[in-house]
Amino acid sequence: MVDRRFAADAEAHRRDAPRFCPRCGGGLGGAGIVTEFWEADDRRFYCWCGGCGWAGEVTPSGPGVVGHEPEH
Repeated sequence: MVDRRFAADAEAHRRDAPRFCPRCGGGLGGAGIVTEFWEADDRRFYCWCGGCGWAGEVTPSGPGVVGHEPEH
């Protein structure tokens, strides 16, 4: 049974969680891991790609995302 208090949070996670690896473009749904957490007011997703081995954080920022690596 689903606890209805968390239904909106679960829906937001499904909607906003990254679906593709920022490094190789592979899907994170099958062979990857996406975990949501909060740091102060920032909502973040810790991701691991089973395809290329990339691991890192993705921070949603409106229509785009902000990664943890500096610009290249």
